[in-house]
Amino acid sequence: MRMNKSWTSGAIAAVVAGTISTIAIAQGSIRVIGHRSPPNEYYTGVMQKALPEGRVTVELMPIDKELELAAITMSSKSDAIDVLYLTDSSLQRYASNGWLEPLDDLWEKYSDEYKLDDFPPAVMDAVSHNGHIYGMPILTNTELFFYRKDLFEEAGIAPPTTMDEYMEVAAKFDSGRMSGTIMSLKPVDAALNESHWYLNALGEGWFDENWRPIFNDEAGVAAIARLKEMSQYAPRGFTAHANDESTINLQQGLAAMGLQWFTRAARMDDPLQSRVVGKIDWVAPPGGGARVANDGFAISAFSSGDREEMFVMLAEAASVESMTVGAEYAMPPRLSVLENKELTAKYRWYPAARAALESGKSFPTLPDFNDVGEIVTRHILRAVTGEAEVQDALDQAAKETEELLASRGYYKN
Repeated sequence: MRMNKSWTSGAIAAVVAGTISTIAIAQGSIRVIGHRSPPNEYYTGVMQKALPEGRVTVELMPIDKELELAAITMSSKSDAIDVLYLTDSSLQRYASNGWLEPLDDLWEKYSDEYKLDDFPPAVMDAVSHNGHIYGMPILTNTELFFYRKDLFEEAGIAPPTTMDEYMEVAAKFDSGRMSGTIMSLKPVDAALNESHWYLNALGEGWFDENWRPIFNDEAGVAAIARLKEMSQYAPRGFTAHANDESTINLQQGLAAMGLQWFTRAARMDDPLQSRVVGKIDWVAPPGGGARVANDGFAISAFSSGDREEMFVMLAEAASVESMTVGAEYAMPPRLSVLENKELTAKYRWYPAARAALESGKSFPTLPDFNDVGEIVTRHILRAVTGEAEVQDALDQAAKETEELLASRGYYKN
């Protein structure tokens, strides 16, 4: 079923309550809702084929409508939805609310049959909450390190593997006509991604085991101080740059290297957009810890369906065979698929993606992390632009973060 753009929350709630007679879900069928996109059309199609015809009904819609419908359904503890598509951040929120079915026992039972150990730790972290698995990984995006292979070869140097090497090379290539590196610090998402990399590669991450901020400790301050230092080699206006601006800077030969998403790799070789066709190559980000983002499907805790049957349906969609075909639509989160020789010949950035998946880290499994990100990136930008000292800026960010999380019941004392 396609959702009409004019539908309101009330209308969606009516659907959940079953008062719209035009929606007929076959008795005993499994209802799957998701985000309309080519990858999801493919993977939900596999789900439908995994069970007898007519057993699985699929409704795809814009993601904001899908998450709105899901939230209304789950908060009312309705069994109107059985399986739903979730981003990594929404999965954390839904799992913390008790809205999702834990899958640990089924994951163990079917691990060998479906090769479920093929998903790297960063992917499993994204579909887990408080040590329990709640989702089946389907779509993955990870940040790669893009670099001008031709310039590196001319200079006789290898791509950097550490943040120190990264800075040295950025200084070497920085000139009046080309920046040493891209840098994406537009609030909030882009700045959060760039900061996430530095805090993991040079620091100890964001929080301790009790969700107390550690990004303002000695290592965290050193990491953001390095980010500030690196900014001297970034293009002008980097504090307003996100994925689009950084992609263009790489395509147009205006920057020598930098952190960017897997999904932007193909554009480097598009002759209609790029002046550096065949000149860009990719490796895992120096130091590791760059962001890995994962979306997947979860089973509603309120579903009246057979949870094992639904799990097997999801495992079929996420199988090696299915994801080998699905690689045409999106990056597969399976390591074995990323090693497939035919795929790596077709998509030459796949080996780097595999390495980046193994060294990368997803955002903290904190349901309120997006709200924390708004606070922290604001203060990181104050530090990078010289408005405040790095230590002072991060201390203030930590103070505001603790106040926010305390107000939401994260701390016992």
